[in-house]
Amino acid sequence: MHDGKSSTPGRLMLCLLLPCCRKRYKKSPSFLSIHMGIKADVFPPDTDVHHILLEDWVDMEEPRGTLFASLPTLLDPSLAPPGRHILHAFTPDWIDAWQNLLPAEYEAKKVAVADDICQRLEAIWPGLRGAIEFCEVGTPKTHRRYLNRQDGTYGPIPSRRPLGMLSMPFNTTSIPGLYCVGDSTFPGQGVNAVVFSGFGCAHRVAVDIGLEPGWPAVDKAYNTLLGTVRDRS
Repeated sequence: MHDGKSSTPGRLMLCLLLPCCRKRYKKSPSFLSIHMGIKADVFPPDTDVHHILLEDWVDMEEPRGTLFASLPTLLDPSLAPPGRHILHAFTPDWIDAWQNLLPAEYEAKKVAVADDICQRLEAIWPGLRGAIEFCEVGTPKTHRRYLNRQDGTYGPIPSRRPLGMLSMPFNTTSIPGLYCVGDSTFPGQGVNAVVFSGFGCAHRVAVDIGLEPGWPAVDKAYNTLLGTVRDRS
């Protein structure tokens, strides 16, 4: 889809689509991410790849309340040097907490927050902090800069309870020839989901321009059904 900033057609498209999108969706938080290189002996032999740490259910949706941790080198040891593991720890966070800081303050806060998170993770892996050999911290500002997302957001989420995944927009729109693709469309956020959205959109365009076979009657009925579900969600 056109970015809508450099042409009149693009701005008109945004005028048509944004009111609906803003009604149905809201901005999700960003993430604080920590990538670490850690001595392997801190992890027991039966360590699982993925972990979620939440000390109190009350804090589940609070910034940095829920911690997620993954060890990809348990699946592919070649990703790290011998005797080492990669640990990726991340937690939802908002950019507001990282604004208006001097460079030295910003770096000091990254170190302090990372140390606090690693201390919490020691409930799972005692001695973790003493085994860290490399640590890189990314904040919501990092996500904003390198991913070009507003406030570093992970993406749009429904502003109210959806009627299942089929209530999400698919690739077609009410404007002929205008298609949508990305994490605001089915099946949602994440690399795999966005790739699926791109594949589906390419196929839809190919069908519409006659490069792939289609079933017009079925497509019309199906799109009408999806439109009804989306309008009611």
